[in-house]
Amino acid sequence: MYARGAGVLAALGLLLAAGCSSPLYDSRDEELRQSLRAFSERELEESQRRPAPRQTARESRAESLRIAPDILAEIQRTSGPQFIRSTAPTYDKDLLGQTQTIADVSLRRAVMTGIRNNLGVQFARLGPAIDEARVTAAEAVFDWTLFGSTQMSKNNEPRVVTNASTPTEIDTTATSGTIGVRRRLVTGGRITAQTSATLNKDQLDPIPFTYNPSPNPAKQADLTLQLDQPLLRDFGSDVNLSQVRIERNAARDQVQQLRQTLERTVVDVEEAYWQLVASVANLRINQKLLERGLEVQDILIKRRDARLDVKQSQLSDAVAQVEARRADVIRAENQVRISSDRLKQLVNDPAAPVGGELLLQPVDMPSDEPITFSLVESLATAMNNRTEVQRALLAIDDASIRQALANNQRLPELNLRAQVRLTGQSSDFSSAYTDLSDADFVNALIGLNFEQPIGNRAAEANFKSRSLERMQSVIAYKDVAQRIVGDVKERLRTVDANYKLIEQTRAARIAAAENLRTLLVEEQNLAALTPEFLDLKLRRQQAMASAEVQEIVAITDYNSAVARLYGSMGTALRRNRVDFHVPTAEEAMAAGATGRVPDSPIVTPTGDSGGERDPDRISTPRAPTRP
Repeated sequence: MYARGAGVLAALGLLLAAGCSSPLYDSRDEELRQSLRAFSERELEESQRRPAPRQTARESRAESLRIAPDILAEIQRTSGPQFIRSTAPTYDKDLLGQTQTIADVSLRRAVMTGIRNNLGVQFARLGPAIDEARVTAAEAVFDWTLFGSTQMSKNNEPRVVTNASTPTEIDTTATSGTIGVRRRLVTGGRITAQTSATLNKDQLDPIPFTYNPSPNPAKQADLTLQLDQPLLRDFGSDVNLSQVRIERNAARDQVQQLRQTLERTVVDVEEAYWQLVASVANLRINQKLLERGLEVQDILIKRRDARLDVKQSQLSDAVAQVEARRADVIRAENQVRISSDRLKQLVNDPAAPVGGELLLQPVDMPSDEPITFSLVESLATAMNNRTEVQRALLAIDDASIRQALANNQRLPELNLRAQVRLTGQSSDFSSAYTDLSDADFVNALIGLNFEQPIGNRAAEANFKSRSLERMQSVIAYKDVAQRIVGDVKERLRTVDANYKLIEQTRAARIAAAENLRTLLVEEQNLAALTPEFLDLKLRRQQAMASAEVQEIVAITDYNSAVARLYGSMGTALRRNRVDFHVPTAEEAMAAGATGRVPDSPIVTPTGDSGGERDPDRISTPRAPTRP
């Protein structure tokens, strides 16, 4: 009898513990995949017809000015990016009243420092570790549980004994202890194995004509195997592993959020760096413009003092222009400090805190080299790499899991219980447990429990809600895909337009510089400098400075646009030769305890670091270079 009972229970346990999936849900939703694939192909259809790459191009405008090569070389040397690169601006005292200190920083250094130390990155780095712990907690539901209990009872009750004229009083004292293990199965069931030991002692008073063949006190041992298994509602690994799958998706989502934060940080650092380059160049241009204006003002003052042909109104006009230039210098210097603090906030270098007055000085100049791109490749790369796409797919999977779970909850509740219990009794516990192997006393139980709400409205409404949520997640994915396509196209157009603007602004700057140069040649040949001539000189100086600013803005905007383009394709890390690594929970805990990145960093530079010794640090501060 024991062999038959144990065999039935073991067969049920093996069948149900095999983790069979519920036949009511098939996660391989081919129709959904085909729908998403068709939507993506629709967005790429036109660009696929012209897959050949093309290069950003522009028409040279400087040649239309017909300037001699030697003069053009002189103009390039004395104005524009080449002149700005060869000079350095001066600064007033900082907020502490001290001489401004400066630290050189390259773009590579700024990017590497930012992705290691940025506070947003440090915050996002903890996300995967948090959800990794939640996955472990969800999986722990299926761990074995050890349980135990003990109790003592005493009963006093009457009992009728044969051959006795009056009821006999019986006192029963029982002391028992139970210990066992149980585990929840992925099929939704629960298997329990437990053993208990009980000491029973009976006392009859009086005891006429009685015979009690059982030992008193008696030692009893029990071994119980029990399986509780739902057969409809809550059945199947798809249902019971749903929370684990959702937590795993949440962990994957946190990884994507971390990568998204890193990509955004890289782009933000590059944009801030080029903004700082533009601000420094703007300051140098305005300082040079002020110097030139002061020279003209001095000439007018001397002519006025000599009682020549300078009217007071003409001198006042020149002074007004010079003071306006001085105001522009103040604004430009302030913008440099703001841009420096913005970059310091992004890179979060311990050696250059935002609260300090150290001024970052960029050492890299922006490039105006063309780039080669293919629209279809850019779009496909974005669809494969953008974290928003991966997160939208995870949201669809989460919605599908919840829909499947809601579908299962529509079923009736039909639960199975199967139990086998062996009992042994003797005057001592060792003999009682020995009796268990003889299987003389076997109790078996098998039963079914059924329950179904009439109308089942709550479950049906919940399933409808989950189905609509899944439809929403699919629409959200398509919206994300469309926005990414639009984002990439916008970035490509901006890159193309800014590349062309470089040539246009360069031609304007060369023309303005040539205009000023010819005026200076005339100045050397004039015996007398009239106020009208000097006013014209001031205006041409202003025009050339404005053209220089427009050119440097166009170049830095082009470099920022390229950075945003790679960010829109999800390849900003790859472009900066950075390997993405998800920190383990131990690494994240170590980083949180020490307040710095762990020895195994989130990101690892691939390739050289530009000859810099410590990619976590900005170079040593120095005094400003005076022109």
